[in-house]
Amino acid sequence: MAALLIGGCSAIPSSNQEPATPQSSVQSSSDPASSPTAEDSSAAPSGPEELSLMVTGDVLLHPQLLDEAEKAAGAQSGNGEDYDFSPLLAGLAPYVQDADVALCNLETPIGIPPYSGYPRFTVPEQILTDLEAIGYDGCTTATNHTVDAGTAGVERTLDALESNGLFATGSYRNEKDSEKPSILETNGVKLGVVTSTYSLNGLPKAAHWQVDTGVDAQELITRGKETRKSGADIVVAAVHDGAEYTTEPTASQRKLGQALAESGVFDFIYMHHTHSVLPIEKHDGTWIVYGLGNSVAKHATPTILNREGISVKATFTQDEPGEWEVSNLRWVPHQLSNGPVAWCQVFNADGCVPEADGQASLKRSEATVNAYGALEDGLQAWTLD
Repeated sequence: MAALLIGGCSAIPSSNQEPATPQSSVQSSSDPASSPTAEDSSAAPSGPEELSLMVTGDVLLHPQLLDEAEKAAGAQSGNGEDYDFSPLLAGLAPYVQDADVALCNLETPIGIPPYSGYPRFTVPEQILTDLEAIGYDGCTTATNHTVDAGTAGVERTLDALESNGLFATGSYRNEKDSEKPSILETNGVKLGVVTSTYSLNGLPKAAHWQVDTGVDAQELITRGKETRKSGADIVVAAVHDGAEYTTEPTASQRKLGQALAESGVFDFIYMHHTHSVLPIEKHDGTWIVYGLGNSVAKHATPTILNREGISVKATFTQDEPGEWEVSNLRWVPHQLSNGPVAWCQVFNADGCVPEADGQASLKRSEATVNAYGALEDGLQAWTLD
């Protein structure tokens, strides 16, 4: 998990952090055989050679999920708080813990009671507490619902992320913060995250810097270059865009993804917003995930597409000093059970959803994900030992 937060939305001062992996130190010895030679020292790697990143789709808490979390909290196995989202998230936990870094997309602002659903959401802070508890390191916050609760909602969300020790990028308290590239440092590797959303649903920003908006390729490329210049070893783009409840990207969305890939600025590109699974493509040597679908949600719109999603683990390898690339990309599809809602992987039947439903979901998601030849290009199943 991430050891250090720096950049535009630093949740914890770096001086207070301890490395997740203890750094080795050279011990003096009078035994020449146990002392490193100059040749050995020069050949030793300067830091980690791999970093794995898990990305997941929209965390979108509709009212039914709040009702279920309230009941879960009061159950004998509950946490005794007002809400307990741990049963909803339980299936995700082993995958989150299988990656060095895990990032969610927080679709909606944190609010105060009474909470609200569509079209202007507010949700309880407990969702962040429970996401952090299973191992998430942070969330992107640039979505079409970011300003549903105005500036107070933006600031409350950032305060809640910070109080839970979570990295955040996509919305900001002030202009100075917005101008700092957002970089998450993990085990000595600096991961830069460039975010943006296509829209704010017609609601105004309090200032031009409050939320990362716009899906202009050149603007995102410029920001990616600035993030690299600020010290990021790896730079990824997280874009909130697309047409809802579809199985393929829009023409403009695919053009954007390919332009970002062709720029050579981004090491990995992923998108969310459509509440449905979209294809994965390797374009010009760079992986693009066009739609992760929902991570957790419960829409009123009756389509199986909004009950499905994927989680992706990108493993970055440093082949040459300072040169990182995705050496392995893995995916796991899930379906959200009907009620109480729970995140259920569908690679293997485990009783979380009916076996026939899981098999149909897997077949549907695999066909969508592979529409542009991702499996042939090296995408692999993410299974746990």
